[in-house]
Amino acid sequence: MPMPRAGAKTPRVCGTVIVPTALGTGVPPGSVTSLNPLFAASGNDDEIIGMLYYGLIWVNRAHKIEWSRSMATGIEVSKNDKVFTVSMKKWVWSDGVPVTSADVKYMFDLIKKMGPTYRGYGDGGMPTLVQHFTLLGPEKFSLTLAHPVNPDWFELTGLSTLIPLPEHVWGRYTINQMWRRQSDPRFFRVVDGAYQIESYAMGRHMSFVPNPRYQGHRSQIKRFVVAFLHSSGAEIEGLRTGALDMSNLPFSLWPEGHRLSGVRRIKMAPSFRTGFVLLNFRNPKVAFFRDVRVRQALADAIDQALISKLLEHGLAPTQYGPVPTVPPTFLSPSARAGQYPVGFDPAKARALLRAAGWKRGKDGIRVKDGKRLSFVVKLPSGAATSMLGTEFIQQEWRAIGVKMKIRVVTLNQAIAMLGNPDEWEATILSIGDGNFPSGGPFFRTGAPINVEGYSDKKMDRLLAKVDTEPGMKAFYRYEDYAEEQQPEIFSGVTGSIVLARRGIRGVNKFLSPMGSWSPQYLYFTRPDCQGAMVKQLPPSAMAGQGAKK
Repeated sequence: MPMPRAGAKTPRVCGTVIVPTALGTGVPPGSVTSLNPLFAASGNDDEIIGMLYYGLIWVNRAHKIEWSRSMATGIEVSKNDKVFTVSMKKWVWSDGVPVTSADVKYMFDLIKKMGPTYRGYGDGGMPTLVQHFTLLGPEKFSLTLAHPVNPDWFELTGLSTLIPLPEHVWGRYTINQMWRRQSDPRFFRVVDGAYQIESYAMGRHMSFVPNPRYQGHRSQIKRFVVAFLHSSGAEIEGLRTGALDMSNLPFSLWPEGHRLSGVRRIKMAPSFRTGFVLLNFRNPKVAFFRDVRVRQALADAIDQALISKLLEHGLAPTQYGPVPTVPPTFLSPSARAGQYPVGFDPAKARALLRAAGWKRGKDGIRVKDGKRLSFVVKLPSGAATSMLGTEFIQQEWRAIGVKMKIRVVTLNQAIAMLGNPDEWEATILSIGDGNFPSGGPFFRTGAPINVEGYSDKKMDRLLAKVDTEPGMKAFYRYEDYAEEQQPEIFSGVTGSIVLARRGIRGVNKFLSPMGSWSPQYLYFTRPDCQGAMVKQLPPSAMAGQGAKK
C-alpha cells in the first residue's frame, strides 16, 4: 500500500452528495410533501424530517434502543409498569436556545389537540393512555399511564413517536397555520438535527447543509441534496450522467445498473416493512372480502418465492403474516418454523372458494348470487417491477377464478383515496411496521390507520393483551391469528441494491434499518472530495419546474 505524501491531508469535511428520495427502501422514489412531523404522510417525508429533528429514541436493526444516537439517555420503569421516567441529553436548537423536556411535552400536547387527525394517533398508547405528563427538570420528564403495559411495546412504539419541537418558535402558530406551512422551508429554520435546509426548488430537489450547532456525529460532507425523481430510469440515468452520487438499482434495470462504471453495488437488507394487498371492507361492491375464506384463497394463490426469483433477484423474503421475516426478531415459533395457515397452494385456494359458494362461470370467473368475484386494484405508479409483480398476481388469481383489474394512479392519489371508501376496492402498498409491530394501529376496530375498515372481536381482544402483558406470548398469539385471518394479503418487502460512487463511504450507517437517513455518516475517500453537481440534475427527470423558495 503506497504511503501518503508528507504533509498531505484528506479533507475532513468536503463535497456535495446527491441522492433520490426512497433510497435504500425498495420502494419507488417520489416527492416530499411535508416537513412537519405532525403532518408527514409518507416515508419520503420521514427521511427529511429525521435529518432536521433529533428523535427521542433511535432503534437499531436488533430492535434495541441505541442510546448514542438517541436524545434520551435512559428510561426508568416503575415496578407496576405504569410510570416511565425519561432522561435527556443537554442539547440546543440551531438558534442556540436549549432543547428541553418542555419541547417534548409540546409535541405531546399538539398530538392531543389534533386527535385522530394525527397520523399516528393512538400508536403505543400515545397520547390516549397517558394520564399525566410531568416535567421533572430541563432534561427529565415522566409519563404516568392509565394501566400497566408491556414496557417494550410502550418504549418502542409510544415513546419513539415523540420528537422535541421548538415551542419557542412554533408556539405562536395555531395547528391550522402550521398545516398551511408544512412544506414552506422558511418555517423550519430552527432545528436540532444534523442538517438545516439550504434551498428548496419546488418539485425538483431540496438542498441541506450541516447544522453548526448539532452536537452529535458531525457531518463529513458539505452539502446533501435530495432529488425528487419519479421513475426508476431517472435514477440510473442520474448516476450515469453524474447528476446523482447514489441511487437504487431498480430490478427492471438490473443489467443497466451492472454496466455502470465507477460504482459500488451495496446489498441492503429489507427495511422493516410489510407489503400487502389492502382490501376495502367498507365498500359494499367488494363485500366478499369480509369472508376469511376468500382472503385465504387469495393468499394461497400467490407464489411469492417465484415472484421474488423472477422479478426481484431473490431479494424479497416470503412473508405470510403481519411481521417481517427479516430480521426474525418478532416471529412466533410457528412462523420461525415456516408453519403458516396459508401458503402457496392453488388447489387449496380453489377448494376454499368452492366451500364459500363461489362457482366458475362460463368465462372461468367465479360467481355467487349473481355477483362476480371481480375487483379493481389501484396501483401506485413509478416502479416497473411492481407492475410486473401485480400482473403476475393477476394471472395467478385468474387461475383460481378471480378477476382483478389494474388501474395505475400516483402514490399521492393512492394515499388520498384511502380516506374515501367509495373510491377504491383494493390497492397494493407497503408500510413501515414500527419499532414494535404490535398490529394495533392497523387491525384494531376503529384504529386510525385501519382505513380498510377491518373489524374482528377476537383480534381486538388479542391486540389488547399485546399492549398490556409483558413478554412475547400475547404477541405471538396475535401474530398467528393474523396469519390465519389475512386482514391484508401479506407479502415480504424486497431488500435493495444501492449504487454508490466508489469515492463515497459510510452508506450502511447512513441508511437505518427502519428506513430513516443519517447523511452525517457519509464521507469521501477521494482526495478532491468532488460529488455530483446540483446544476446537472436533469429537469426532465423531475416532477416539475418551480422557483426556489
